[in-house]
Amino acid sequence: MTIRFELGCKRDAFAVRTAVFMDEQGFKNEFEDLDEEASTLHVTMYVDDELVGCARTFPDAENPGRYIFGRLAVLPEHRKRGYGGLLLEESEARAHIAGAREMHLHAQCYITPFYESYGYESYGDVELDEHVEHIWMKKAL
Repeated sequence: MTIRFELGCKRDAFAVRTAVFMDEQGFKNEFEDLDEEASTLHVTMYVDDELVGCARTFPDAENPGRYIFGRLAVLPEHRKRGYGGLLLEESEARAHIAGAREMHLHAQCYITPFYESYGYESYGDVELDEHVEHIWMKKAL
């Protein structure tokens, strides 16, 4: 088994995000202008050259050293194999190289135990993002 990460393959990242967040979870507003920003890091993951997932990270313009992580998605047929954690770790490493000192994310509430296992802590109130409860989490890098 060969695992490979790519940076900047938006076509593949958008395909995963469409399948997971729009088709599977029913989100309507998946894509934003910041997806096109040069500073946004789109990480895609491939196993034996097959696309399995993606994640997005970008700098917080108002807080130097803070990056926002999100849009972590693994295609259904590839779940429960640890690929989400590998995507998170790769994204943290890429953000750190780009200047991140801390990572923040707006997690779907049901997945907070996953992020806690990687050192993230919740803060703030639970909020609705479209129809799904989310909470902010953070971690020093």
